[in-house]
Amino acid sequence: MVPKILKFVFLFLLLSVSPISAEIIWGPTVEKSGGEYIFETGNKYPNLSGIRGGSRISFPRSFSLFGVQGTITKERFEISGALKTTGWSQKSGQARDEDFFLGSISTENTTNIATREWSYRDSATVYAGSRNFADGKGKSTVSENRAEFFGRYYFQSANPNYWINGSGFFLSAGARYSYFKYYFYDVNQFIESSPVFYGPIGLGLSFSNDLWEFFGGGGYRHSEGNFYLDISFMPSFGRIKTRDFHVQRSINFFSENYGLGWTSKAEVGYKINPSWLSYLRVNHRRFFSEGRFTSQGGLTTEDIASNLVSGFKSHINIKDYSIEIGVLNKLDWDQKQNSGEKVE
Repeated sequence: MVPKILKFVFLFLLLSVSPISAEIIWGPTVEKSGGEYIFETGNKYPNLSGIRGGSRISFPRSFSLFGVQGTITKERFEISGALKTTGWSQKSGQARDEDFFLGSISTENTTNIATREWSYRDSATVYAGSRNFADGKGKSTVSENRAEFFGRYYFQSANPNYWINGSGFFLSAGARYSYFKYYFYDVNQFIESSPVFYGPIGLGLSFSNDLWEFFGGGGYRHSEGNFYLDISFMPSFGRIKTRDFHVQRSINFFSENYGLGWTSKAEVGYKINPSWLSYLRVNHRRFFSEGRFTSQGGLTTEDIASNLVSGFKSHINIKDYSIEIGVLNKLDWDQKQNSGEKVE
């Protein structure tokens, strides 16, 4: 994790001292997020064992991020970057681990963004109409680190400098890397057995995620007087790798998924003076992915036998949002240089 973040830092520092850095804008940011993260696997039709069923693990996306961001501008071009982190493991709410049967009326909606049919289903779940034979509910914590870089090119009278009045569209592209880890603990487990089991089991699982997202799209900026408005929409393509360790079963599940999504942003800012401004930003993100996972380890005969299988299908979907506030400062290099001149 650390080497990847350092690469982003080095790239931004390199750009900031290069000849294209006509102007640098930077500042701190605080972000509060919400939403849901869901991992699912299953089969609507009987497998070789004659079972129709699956599993679902759900985590809330409720936590706070702190960080710093910077922007380098030159004429109509802009390069921006941000580093954000939770700083520590934060309580994120109630998590859930379900195992279920699927019946004849159950549904399996595996495609959220269908590019051929031009259809879109805004749901993080894949399977519906199921009946749980095992259900664990408990608390969760999450820690997350994130790095992102975006480039823009402005048209019409729009300008990357917030303090210059103008309006127009822009094209944008970029990438975001996220590493986040959940812990599922204080779990109360239900199992439909004979007799039925229900009771506390302590620590349930840990779930690590390594996510790359690549974006391309555009938006519109309007700046006039002391205020500006900035909106954007960018479809995305991404890859996520995960490690799901079930403590009670002593088994790891490794997933690699690819998928499509989008991100949108609406930002309103107030220019405090010629060097400082404040803003309020609302972000929405969707990521719907499909892939396969393999197992390693286990205590039971069934778990150990699963190590020999080439893989099982998996769905990892993220549906979240965030509200972000921050301040930005425009560095005035000419003023700094003039203040250092000797007056005779």
